[in-house]
Amino acid sequence: MDTITIQDIVELINKDEGTFISIYLPTFRSGVDIRQNPVKFKQLLREAEASLYNMEWRKEEVETFLKPATELIPEIKFWQNQSDGLALFIDNDGITYFRIPFEFKESVTISNKIYIKPLLPLFSGNGQFNILALSKNEVRFLRCTRQNVVEMELEGAPSSMLDMQVEDDYENPDTRTSLRLGSNDLVYNKATQSQNVEDEYEKNELTRYFRALDEALLNFHDGDGSNIPLVLAGVEYLIPIYREKSNYPNIVKDFIRGNPEILSSNELHKLAWEIVEPYFLKEQKTAEEKYAQYFGQRNNLFLNKLEKIIPAAFNGQIEALFIDKDSDQWGRFDHDKNKLELIEDGNGAEDLMEYVSVLTLSRGGKVFALEGGEVPNEETVAAVLRY
Repeated sequence: MDTITIQDIVELINKDEGTFISIYLPTFRSGVDIRQNPVKFKQLLREAEASLYNMEWRKEEVETFLKPATELIPEIKFWQNQSDGLALFIDNDGITYFRIPFEFKESVTISNKIYIKPLLPLFSGNGQFNILALSKNEVRFLRCTRQNVVEMELEGAPSSMLDMQVEDDYENPDTRTSLRLGSNDLVYNKATQSQNVEDEYEKNELTRYFRALDEALLNFHDGDGSNIPLVLAGVEYLIPIYREKSNYPNIVKDFIRGNPEILSSNELHKLAWEIVEPYFLKEQKTAEEKYAQYFGQRNNLFLNKLEKIIPAAFNGQIEALFIDKDSDQWGRFDHDKNKLELIEDGNGAEDLMEYVSVLTLSRGGKVFALEGGEVPNEETVAAVLRY
């Protein structure tokens, strides 16, 4: 599985409580280094195995629980088709995994909930965007974050407009003539007529080509089109044709001009980030300005204490949440008693910073996972409220 959405995260976090193992592994995408992928994964499984034994699990319980993940180790094709990171979750239902287009630290977490905080940058100012590089001769699809770019295959997509060529109803334009020529038809321009026929033929072929590409793109996102911004790259006359035929709901207005065939993935990524950076940062800047305003007014529309932010998130009050992405706070929150219990050992608890982030996302709020010191007032967590 390659595309992860907020809905995926909410479904994972809402699973019934039990034992969950969350594994994060930076992976190699090409070259001889891909041989290290299963080796590192095996080491992390051994770490998980040792933790389960320390929790007094019996050998047969450990082997059964880890079996779906263990069976991945010898799957050569699986490890040859990775992105920059692999997020894998193990529970009683088996395994769920996502290939992620950025790196994160190796980690193994065992808790009563799935641990998803390393994925939060996908939904903040460093979030995902796609590039579709269009030309008649080839098509390239790239998944990106601010730091990374991964060229992906669009399954079922034509590789060029040539793939779409079929028998058509047009006659050879050079043999087409008018059957009704009168004395006033001396100005008739056969070359112009032929050019018009050729232009119409090409337009129809481009339409079929772009519709096939768009269908493959939507299928890549499980048919929902996703809300991930899409940056188009191509010569200027092709872009409006694709826009007109596309059903993708979030095509960025600006685009990369020129022939994308001569640009590397990194060059396309750099040009695309210049286009989408304002898109990502505008909401964050607006939220930061609101927080500064409310903090200065000392009104009731800002919070910076976790024990107050969690109930507000649960009730859907949070418009924007800022968290230090590297700060963990393990514990439990009892909504009935409105009581926060902090726990030093993560096992058997959940990361409350992650928990409040998921609550906020699931209720339509924005989450900005930031570097340490970038949270307003240098807090570890802060929030702007709707009411």
